[in-house]
Parts: sequence; C-alpha cells; structure tokens
Amino acid sequence: MKRNRAFIWVLVGAGLALVVLLLAVSSVAAGHPSPRLVVHDSPGLLAETAGAPTFYSSGWEPINQGQTLTFSHNLGLPPEEYAVELWFWDADGGRGINRYGYGGVEADDKLYGAYWQNLTANTIEVYRQPDDTAADQIRINVWVPPAAPGYDSLWKDISKDQTLTFNHNLGITATELTVVLWFSGTRGIHHYAYGGLVIGTPPELQGAYWRNLTNTSVQVTRQRDDTYVEQVRVFVAQAATPDYDSGWQDIAPGAELTYTHRLNWDPNMLLVRGECYDPTPGGLGIHQKYAGGYHDSNGWQGTHLQNLAYRTVRVVRQANDSVCPQSRVIITKRRIQTYLPLVLRNS
Repeated sequence: MKRNRAFIWVLVGAGLALVVLLLAVSSVAAGHPSPRLVVHDSPGLLAETAGAPTFYSSGWEPINQGQTLTFSHNLGLPPEEYAVELWFWDADGGRGINRYGYGGVEADDKLYGAYWQNLTANTIEVYRQPDDTAADQIRINVWVPPAAPGYDSLWKDISKDQTLTFNHNLGITATELTVVLWFSGTRGIHHYAYGGLVIGTPPELQGAYWRNLTNTSVQVTRQRDDTYVEQVRVFVAQAATPDYDSGWQDIAPGAELTYTHRLNWDPNMLLVRGECYDPTPGGLGIHQKYAGGYHDSNGWQGTHLQNLAYRTVRVVRQANDSVCPQSRVIITKRRIQTYLPLVLRNS
C-alpha cells in the first residue's frame, strides 16, 4: 500500500502547541520584524509529539557564498517520511524573505540562488551558490507530516528529455490540489535545479519541473542534459482551505505584483504556496517551470516570491518570461509548524 505523509495542513498534539507558545521573534528598528527565530536562545527548534521528535527548524542561519551547511535534524526516520521547506533572507538587497534563485540560476557565468540536497534520516545540506546575493541567511525546516489521503507515485525512473504523466485520479478541481515534487540522484534526495537550470558553455539544460496539473493527472519533465535527476517522486492531494487565496491574477513580463493578504501574522509562521498558469493551447497549464528564476539565450525567465511580510507578499515575473501570464498565491497561517512545504518555487 502506498504511504503518503506529505499533504494535509492540520494541528497535531498539545506538545507542539506548547512549543509554539514558546516561540519569540525579535524585532529591529522602526518596528520591522527580524527574520531570526529565537527559541530559548537556541538557533534551532526540535518539537516533540508523544515523546518522539517530529519537527526541526534551523532558525535563520547565516550562510556564505559558495558555502554548504549541514543541519542535523535527527528525526531518525526514512527520508521519504519527511517534508522539507527552505526560505532565504536578503539582508541588504531589498528582497526580504524570498525564494529568488531557488534551485539555482546561472547568468553571464555567475551562479545565484541556493538549494537543499542530501536529505537523510538525520541530516540535510543547504548550498548557496558562489555569486548569490539574495540568501544571506537561510531557514530549513524538516518534519514528519501526519498521514493523509492522496496520491504518492513512489520513486520513478525518468530519462533525460522525458515527460512522465502521473495519473493521480483524485477527481478534484486542479486549483484545490497541491503538488510536491522531489528528485533523487547523485546529490541524494534534493531540489538542485528545481524548475530547470541552464548552465555552462555550451549550455546544458539541467533539472526538472512539474506541469499540466488537472483533476486527474500531472506531468513531470526532465531537461535534456540533466545529470542529477535520475528519479522523481510526486505527491498530490487536496489542500485544506487557506486563510488567503489571491485567485489567478494577470502579471506582465518584468512586473512585480504585491498581494495584500492582510493576515497580520508572523511571516516565519506563514505557509505560502504559489503557482503559474499558462493558458496557451498545448502549453504548460498550472505549472512550476522556471521556478525561482531562469536565464538562457532568450533572457531572464520565471517568477519568484519575495518580501514576505505580516500583511503582504510580492511576486516578481522576469522581463523575458513567456510562461507565467497569470500567478496565484495561497497562504495558510501556521499555528503549529507541521505543514506541507510548498514551493512557489515558481517562487
């Protein structure tokens, strides 16, 4: 029987509720929130339910350009049991809490962004690219979600330049579904080149992404030169009712669209999901191609999230993008940190 732990947003356990009450978020001048998560002066958080660790957060940790940080979450289960979420903090470039360059971006021989890799039973790595400017600090969360109904493809082999169709057959309107895509290969379980990445000379197309989500299926495409995504795993399930749903909004190439969610909630405790919609006949449909940003001979493409705050969040569409004419942001207030990590990794 397929086992799926990764999909439902629920509250679990009085023990976790107590931990959340102990969270304190410091503030900086002029009343602006600092991203630093403080738990009894500890840089990390390990929550327990019924005596067993179920949630780990690194808190906001500085990371240098070209540096790999290894985090010991010590949850002790098979990594397929986990959920993972990674955010960036831009301390001096104006992006705030963001996912610019999630998975990696190359432009003019410079490497931007960050990603996670080598998820194991007890550890996970985060790498920041050598020229990155938007991930001065990172926060990685790893946890064991409660079991929930949905679709789990398990690990499936995928060839270079191949598109696989996964028939989840849930029969639920696509806008009410959530999708999580993981990679496996020489970087272990990872999100390197999530959404796609063009790198090197001559250019190589690395990575993979999901697209064409419908009420019965979703597709995953591996780029033609990829060397790191030997297997993919897809989770699909019905999402809980969010606290904020922007609906599909038009966004022009090169535009920045600010969504005013008005939740007035600590941004460290917001679960943010975002997607793109390409209505072109035969196009990508609901998708996460060019997630976090992408650069090739056609210029800058893709979208990303940035400036996540108490009442607003911003979506940025790159100047030459052709596949994200509409974007949608869905936000759930975290009352207990045991939620599915969704990447608007097209942000």
